[in-house]
Amino acid sequence: MENQEKQGMKVIFSYENKSCVIRILNPKENIKFTLEKVREEARNMPDKLWVLPEMDNGGNRIKYYLGRMSEDGKSEILKEKNNGEEQSLFDYGVKEGDKLIIIKRVIAG
Repeated sequence: MENQEKQGMKVIFSYENKSCVIRILNPKENIKFTLEKVREEARNMPDKLWVLPEMDNGGNRIKYYLGRMSEDGKSEILKEKNNGEEQSLFDYGVKEGDKLIIIKRVIAG
């Protein structure tokens, strides 16, 4: 496979006040796997991407979700499962150049 670096699609991810382009190699992978890949990239390059801690300052766990802005400006979480079936960016119709957001939710003790 000669064009291996051309696989996948570039998606713009935003978290807090910073946006970064990340290549998603397989948009048909499930959302959970894709989010973990984005978090791994962030851990490897926190200066270029984001710091996504596991815990907040009060010791509460933090969970992250992939989402996007709806037409009316509200954030919509891309659910990992629909009727028990794994969902992917492909299932949500995400295309090259689309903008996704990382949504942070603190899970109180």
